[in-house]
Formats: sequence, C-alpha cells, structure tokens
Amino acid sequence: MENLNLVSVIYIICLIVISAILSGSETSITSIRKSKIHKLANKGDRNALRVLKLIEKKNDLVSSILVGNNFVNILASALATAILIKFYGDDGVIYSTIVMSVLIVIFAEILPKNIALLKPDRYALTLSFILTLFLKCFSPFVYIIKKFNLLIFKIFNIEKQKVTDASVREDIRNIINMHEDEGILLKDERDMLNGILDLKEMTVEKIMTHRKNIYSINIDQPDEYFKKISQSSFSRIPVWKESPNNILGVVHAKKLLANINESGKIDLKNINDSTLDPWFIPETTKVKDQLNAFIDRHEKIAFVVDEYGELMGLISLEDIIEEIVGNIFDESDLSTIGIRKIGKNSFRVRGDVNIRDMNRTLDLNLNEKNSSTVAGFLIYETETFPDVGQTFKFNNILFEILNKKNNQITQLKITLPEKNKITH
Repeated sequence: MENLNLVSVIYIICLIVISAILSGSETSITSIRKSKIHKLANKGDRNALRVLKLIEKKNDLVSSILVGNNFVNILASALATAILIKFYGDDGVIYSTIVMSVLIVIFAEILPKNIALLKPDRYALTLSFILTLFLKCFSPFVYIIKKFNLLIFKIFNIEKQKVTDASVREDIRNIINMHEDEGILLKDERDMLNGILDLKEMTVEKIMTHRKNIYSINIDQPDEYFKKISQSSFSRIPVWKESPNNILGVVHAKKLLANINESGKIDLKNINDSTLDPWFIPETTKVKDQLNAFIDRHEKIAFVVDEYGELMGLISLEDIIEEIVGNIFDESDLSTIGIRKIGKNSFRVRGDVNIRDMNRTLDLNLNEKNSSTVAGFLIYETETFPDVGQTFKFNNILFEILNKKNNQITQLKITLPEKNKITH
C-alpha cells in the first residue's frame, strides 16, 4: 500500500512538472520575438524553423496546451484526492482541493510563466520538438472542440470578431503607448511610430497648408519675382493670375534665377520655361497614397481642391515627412509652428496652428477628427464663433480667446494642467 501511495505521489509530481512545461510554453509562444526567430531560421536553425511553424498554428497550439493542461491537472488532482481519502476519509477531498490548488497555482502556473517571460525565445526553441509532437497528438481533440464551438456560435447567433486594419493599428498603438509608459520608448519615438500609422487613414486636408498661408507670386507683377524669391526659403513657389486661388503653376527658384539678364532683371520671355504645371489632387486623398504619388511622379508639391474644384491648400513632400519625423526646422523652437510659451504652463497660440502639431508638441490628446486647426477645434466644440475674452475648458485645458478678425480666431491662450507641463 505504501509503495502504491509513493508511486502515486511520483505520478502527481510528474504531472505537475508537465503542467508547468505546458504553462510556460503557452507564455513563450505568445511573448516570443518573431524577428529573432526569423533570423535564426534564415541561418538554418531547425528549432527556429519548428517554432515558426508553431507560431503559424498558434491558436491551435494554445488550444492544445489548454486541453492538455486541464487533463493533466484534473488527473493529478484525482490521484491526490484518492490518496488523501485513504488517510482522512471524506475530509481528504477538502485537503486535496487545498493542497493541489496551491501546488498547481504556484508551481504549474505562476512560476513557469514568469520563467518563460524572462527568455521566451530560448524557452520555445528548447521545447520546439516536444511542442510539435504535442500539437500533432492533440490536434484531433482541438478539431472536435473547434467544431463544437462553431456549432454553439451558430445556435446562439454569435459572430466571430473579424480582424480589421483598424483593429490591428489600434493594437499597435496600445503597444506603443505601453512601451512609452514603461520608459522603453521616448516621446519623439512614439510620435514617429504613431505618425506612420496615421498615414493610411488620414487625408491630405489634415496636414496641408491652407490657401491663406500659401507663399505665392502674382504673374502680373514680374518685378516682384526676384524680390519674393530672394526673401523666400522655398525652392518651389506657386504662381497665380488675377486671384491667388487661380494657380497657373509652380516656379522653380533655381531655374528662374538663371533667367536674370545682365541688368539684373528677369527675362520675361523665359519665365514660362521656369514654371511647372500645377498638380491638383482631391481633398479626400489619403496621405499614404499621396506619399507614394510624390515618389512615383518625382514631384514635391500638389494643390488640394474640394469637390467644386476650389483651391483649399497646398501639400508638400516635406509636410508628409514632418508628420513622421516631426518638425524638420527648428524643432526645439515652438514659435516655428505658431506656439509661444508665455508662462509656467501657458502658451500663446495662433488660431491657424494645426491641431495635430499642437497635440504632438504639447503632448495633448485633443480631438483631431472634426477640425484641422485650433480655431476650428474651438468653433466645432463650442458650436459658436467665440468672442475675445471668452474662456473654455476641454480635457482639463483652459482656452482663452485673445484676438479675433471678423469670425476668425487669430490668437488664443491655452493653459495646461500641471501633468502636461512643457519645458521647451
């Protein structure tokens, strides 16, 4: 009898060890760095190749592990109950429940999972062969369970959640924010990664330069050509006739300067040779698509128009790049984008400042979906045209209207809560 009890105890220990290996395997497969495994697989590592195949069947593997783990734990608990009943009678059931619960939770769940989290790659590589055999053995059970689940879903009219691009991007954003909170990523790195994710869903309207702020030249005033170009840092400048909204083309500064004659004046006959045809795009164009279009056409400027063909603004290749890497010029100087620090935690902001730029610069989270500028944000949120002196509070941020021209908010003051204090 004693030998039988000893054998049962050994069986219980072995079952707990198996349960621990399975629990650790589940954690390692879900936490593994796929890039490292790919690198090893490309070098011909057999274990890495097996792990890649296991990752491809991750759902089936996890299901197999859960089935196997439950089977092992139930068997171990049953053996322990049988032993303790012999010694303590009916009370043995209670003792078995307490003892096995403690052993399984600590030694078959918490401890192996924590060990696997430390080095998930090594854990998975070491057990790749065993896990492959395990998956093959339990595949029939997993198949039956999956079919049963589908039947239950059908009976109760439960639809499987589809993985969409939007949901994947949201998951990635959550991972990025988590890594920033943990100190793994810097704010600039977070902004860059989020900027890349935004390209696919954001339209050019959100980041374009509004038509009122476009630096352009009147073709009917040729004497102003050289003056404006010499004062400008732009290599390409829009040219208009009769109205700034009537764009004729884009003048290339270098080519234009090459047309200056000996007297220092522009040769009007050759101006047209220096002017490129304008490129018009609809306001609904996605930023990612426009980036690809810039690359394909080898161009740097496009004009954004609405559904009626009216000029809305201008977008450049630089605008898109800045959405990813941040402000290219004087990125430490807030004034370059229309923001000026005036107090401990307060700022003077132009009304036409892009709401995305302000969010990224001051680390805010104001709604960007319904407006492109700070002024537009206030008008949308208040559903009015605010007057000078009025104050509003959104997301615990205080907005005060400082200046206004007609119905356009030109200057405002924002005061951030202490947690958003900026040290620029």
